[in-house]
Amino acid sequence: METRKISPEEAAQRLLAADNILILTHKNPDGDAIGSALAIDRGLRQKGKHCRVTWSGELASYFSLITEGYVTDSFEEPDFILAVDLANTRLLPEETQCYADRVDMVIDHHATSVEFAKETLLEAAASCCAEIIVKVLIRMECDITTEIANCVYVGLATDTGCFRYSNTTAENHLLAAKLVTLGVDIAKFNEQIFGQKSRARVEIERRVLAGMEFTAGGRICIITVTRAMLEETRCIESDIEGIATIPKAIEGVEAGITLREQENGNWKISLRTATLDAAEICSLFGGGGHRRAAGCECSGTPFEIKVALVAAINKRLGE
Repeated sequence: METRKISPEEAAQRLLAADNILILTHKNPDGDAIGSALAIDRGLRQKGKHCRVTWSGELASYFSLITEGYVTDSFEEPDFILAVDLANTRLLPEETQCYADRVDMVIDHHATSVEFAKETLLEAAASCCAEIIVKVLIRMECDITTEIANCVYVGLATDTGCFRYSNTTAENHLLAAKLVTLGVDIAKFNEQIFGQKSRARVEIERRVLAGMEFTAGGRICIITVTRAMLEETRCIESDIEGIATIPKAIEGVEAGITLREQENGNWKISLRTATLDAAEICSLFGGGGHRRAAGCECSGTPFEIKVALVAAINKRLGE
């Protein structure tokens, strides 16, 4: 679908003219996806709009900081469909795939975003979708309440790794400072998002570390999460959010690969890199993302997938 590129001002105008708005995001949503969706939802409700946010799966416990008390509006069919933090409709959960060719607008920050909506607000230089959402809310003349600020902070903090990732900008710190003045308790949020782990998460990390593999002289590290591991530890998807950061955190590792077995037998790949273009590598396998953090989904055996990924990475490492 050919899309029309729009500005935050134009996005605000379109949303203010709409009603019965369905807000979509990707499957297994992270903090930026949920935070962005709930922030724009709450801003639109201030303007008298009817909105419904959809998400798939059980969310991590920390999401209760922003989902508690959320009640969706009821309407049979949406008049307007908005997607946030979604680079490709293939990433929609199964239950919302029926809307894949009906998206009116997408707000996103992924450089690998493909054209699928009638209108696209894309800022690839943005560290998170939530910071783009703030621009739209301001142009809609919404009151940025503490409730909305909390949602924005969850998106900002998770996609910058609590301001540790290379995508963090000066503007991110300024935005965080503004959010604090609006009432965000960052100590509470940071502790619940980054400082706590469920018992199930600790158990699966133990198994993941036991099976860790190194190649390319220690420059590539691979971890694998199987369905059997999830069952043994009674993990849910939200328990393993952020697990892809483990291999890249090891000294000397240039590329950290995480394989996660999916219910359909495919493998979800997460790639984290120090200097290589992770999005470019994952695009070879039908995926995408950011320069230092990207992903894709592959079929085949774990051995076949590892061989293909390592070959692509070695080529760029000059091995």
